[in-house]
Amino acid sequence: MKKRIYLCCLFFVLFSNMNLKAQNPFAHSRQMPFKVTIFAETIGLTNLSRFFKKSGVGIKAGTEFYYSNGSRQQFFQTLNVGVYRHKNYASAFFLSSEVGYRHFFGRVFADATLGGGVQFSNTDLPTYRPSGEGYDKTSGRLIRFMPVIGLGTGYHFNKSAVFARYELMGEMPFRYKGIPVLPHQSFNLGTQFRF
Repeated sequence: MKKRIYLCCLFFVLFSNMNLKAQNPFAHSRQMPFKVTIFAETIGLTNLSRFFKKSGVGIKAGTEFYYSNGSRQQFFQTLNVGVYRHKNYASAFFLSSEVGYRHFFGRVFADATLGGGVQFSNTDLPTYRPSGEGYDKTSGRLIRFMPVIGLGTGYHFNKSAVFARYELMGEMPFRYKGIPVLPHQSFNLGTQFRF
């Protein structure tokens, strides 16, 4: 059921009401949008089947501002705050920022982002640290760097937009069996609007 909902939303974003004569309706605007996103998150590298079997859920809110805001392209930076809960693994609160490039094909757009942030997590699994004679159990509260890379697409209406994004995130340092980064992936559906 979840898979059908995600695919229907993605189909709507990509193919509905394409008006290829129109361009970026917010070109040259100084007004910053407000963005709200819900997402499914899972641990591991790219494997779409995990989203529908062992995923967590989260919500993210944020904005973006523009270094360049033309009729066909934007260079922008995001500011985000979010939370997610992955049952039996962890819950987390994070702050992040990414720089990105967006290109418009009429009212449809595609973008790519790269950035990072800080994640404050509370793990449900036991955590240990090295000690003189082995390992000692420690608090499950962790603060880690969170690199983020994403690809997205969406559709602009007059004062709003809908979008879908795929993101790879990480938790660093991880330090388990020589693995430096714990990878996460997320599938995001969201909206942005201007007042």
